[in-house]
Amino acid sequence: MEAGNNQRQNQHNKATGRRPSGLRLLVASWIGKILITLTRRLGKGGTTLPGRVALAVDPELNFKLAARLKGGTLMITGTNGKTTTASLIDGILEKSGLKCIHNQSGSNMSWGVASTLIENSSWTGRIDGDMAVMEVDEGAFPGIAAALQPRGVVVTNIFRDQLDRFGEIDSIQALIKAGLDAMPPESFQVINADDPSLASLEKNKNSSRWTYGLDLELPPDRFENTGQDLKTCPVCFHKLDYTRIYFAHLGHYRCTGCNYRRPEPDVKLTDLNEGASGTSRIRVSLPDQTLQLEIPLLGTYNLYNILAAITCARAMDISSQIISSALKEATPSFGRMERFKKEGREIIMALVKNPVGANEVLRTVLNWTGQINLVVAINDRIADGTDVSWLWDVDFEQLYTVKDRFPTVIASGLRARDMAVRFKYAGFEPGQVLVEENTGRAIEKAMEHTAPGGRLFILPTYTAMLEMREHLNKMGLGNPYWEES
Repeated sequence: MEAGNNQRQNQHNKATGRRPSGLRLLVASWIGKILITLTRRLGKGGTTLPGRVALAVDPELNFKLAARLKGGTLMITGTNGKTTTASLIDGILEKSGLKCIHNQSGSNMSWGVASTLIENSSWTGRIDGDMAVMEVDEGAFPGIAAALQPRGVVVTNIFRDQLDRFGEIDSIQALIKAGLDAMPPESFQVINADDPSLASLEKNKNSSRWTYGLDLELPPDRFENTGQDLKTCPVCFHKLDYTRIYFAHLGHYRCTGCNYRRPEPDVKLTDLNEGASGTSRIRVSLPDQTLQLEIPLLGTYNLYNILAAITCARAMDISSQIISSALKEATPSFGRMERFKKEGREIIMALVKNPVGANEVLRTVLNWTGQINLVVAINDRIADGTDVSWLWDVDFEQLYTVKDRFPTVIASGLRARDMAVRFKYAGFEPGQVLVEENTGRAIEKAMEHTAPGGRLFILPTYTAMLEMREHLNKMGLGNPYWEES
C-alpha cells in the first residue's frame, strides 16, 4: 500500500509541477483545526469554513493528507444514496479491522473533504486512520478524484438533481465520466448496472469494474416507474425498452436501435422478504456464492445502497462473513430515515432533494400503517439547489388519495408557501395544510398534533434537515454528528 501511495504522489507531483510543501500544509492544518474547534463550540458542524480557509492556504492539502493513508481512499458519488452507501462501506471496513475516516455529515465538496482530513490528523500532520471513505458531490467529483487519486470509486446512479447546478442528466454523466478518467491506474470502479447512463460509460484501460443490480421477480404493483429521467439509449439515442423498471429509469433495459443492453451484474439481489418489524431478508448472488442477509434498512433505494456496499467490499476481497455481520448492525445514516422516540411518539426524518428520491421516500412512508403526521420542509439555499421547480415532478398526489391517513400536514422552510401551493394542486384543501416557515416551530407544532403512540414523518431538504436535526438534538433526541460513533 505504501508503494501505491508513493506512486500516486509522484504522479500528482509530475502532473502539477509542484513539490510538496510541508510548512504550508502544517499551517493550513493548524488553521483548520483551530476553526473546527471554534465552530464546534458555537454548536456548528465545522465542515465548511475550516476546509475553505485551509484550502486557501494550501490548495494541495487534500492530496497531501490523503497520500498519508496507508490504505488509500474510497470515493462514493452519484445523485442519490451517497451518504448511506458510504456509511455502509465504512461499517464493513471497520468490521474488517480497518480504522476509517469518513465525512459522515454529508459535507461532500472539496472543503468538506478537507475538514474531515484535518479533523482526523494530528497537529504534526499524522493521519489517524488506515483508510478514508469519502462521499463526494457529483459536480465536485472530477476535481476531488484528481486530488485524492483514490483506490476505488462507487457510483450509485444518475438522476436529475439541482437543475440550477447540473442541468439534465447528460451533464451529470459527463461529470462522472471526467471523474472516472481522473482515477489512477489500477483503481477499481463499482457501477450500478441497472442505470443505463452509468453502464454505458467506458472504464479506464487498467482499472477493474464491478457491477451490481436487482434481479427480482415481483408482482407488477410492487415496483413502478416513478419519474423516468432517461427514455433514450445513451449510446445511439434510440428508444429504450424495459422488461422491468424498479424505479425511475433503473431496471432491465435494451436499446431498440444498437442493441445496447443492461450488462449481467457481478453482484445481484435475487430475493426480498420484507418484515413487519422494519427489517427485510434478502438473498444476494455473488460470483462465487450466495448470501442470505437480514437488513434493518427500508426502501427500494436502500436495496441499491446495500448492493453497492457489498460489491465494493468484494472488490476489496473482504469476506462474506464480515460483510454479513456489518450489514446486520447497520443503522440509518445522518438524516436518512433516522428514527427517534419522544414521549411515546416516533419521529422519522428522511432527506428529500429531487423527484426520484422524494417519490421513493413517499412510497416508503405509505408502506407504514396507521395515521401519520407530516412535515415537508423546503429550503432553497445553495446546498439545496436554488431551483425548487422539482417539487412539481414529485407525486404528492399519492398522499391525497389516502389523505385521511394524514391528519396534520405542515409546509415549512424558506419555501414553505411554495410547498403549500404544491399541496393545493395535489388536491389538499388550503385548510388541511398548515404553513410554518420556522423549521423548529414546525416540529413543535407537529409534535403537539401527534398523540403518544403516533408517528411523525419529517421530509426536509439538506439545509432544512441540518436545522431540524439541531432542533431535535436540543430536544434530547440524538447527538450532533461529530459526537456520534
